[in-house]
Amino acid sequence: MDLDGTLYNINTFHFFIKYLVRFSLKTFNVKLLFTLIKAMILRVFRVINHSKMKFIILKAVRGNDKINCKAFVSSLSKYKNQLQIMEGASFDIKVLATAAPNCYSKIIALQEGFDVCLATNTPINNYQQDFENVKEVKKQSVINYLQSLSIDHVDTIVTDHYDDLPLIKIAKQVILVNPSKETQNILKQNQIFFNIV
Repeated sequence: MDLDGTLYNINTFHFFIKYLVRFSLKTFNVKLLFTLIKAMILRVFRVINHSKMKFIILKAVRGNDKINCKAFVSSLSKYKNQLQIMEGASFDIKVLATAAPNCYSKIIALQEGFDVCLATNTPINNYQQDFENVKEVKKQSVINYLQSLSIDHVDTIVTDHYDDLPLIKIAKQVILVNPSKETQNILKQNQIFFNIV
């Protein structure tokens, strides 16, 4: 299952940035605030892509144990979608696969009863294109995890967006949550059958 736009009806990373700005102001962390503002300005003017902005921000917060990710996750509760598919169905293995940062996604995965969280990890080294757990990288993460359990297929994918097309193409069942017309059209063009919730 995807996180942003699916399990939650928002982009959690955008909310995380807002949370970090408030945190840096409250704690007088000028260095973090400067890094956040710089990354957002570079992104707004398209000097850097979304992935690079995420890298810069996550690298800036790495190791800062004063950032309360549990409190951040709690603040998102009103944005959680109530998905019958997750409450009524029984899945042998539930995977939360997301481009959102692992620092808070893993908390959500634990609270929601997922077996594993495959998310964007906090960077250690220099930026690389495959840093973010998105598209083909996300697909490969899911495949690698399932193979480690001797599972050779993806049964059901629950998502909202065509960014997950690599995973959608290999899933036996596709469930879309509030998909855009563009997402629906792309799946139809790829002759992929889907259900909408």
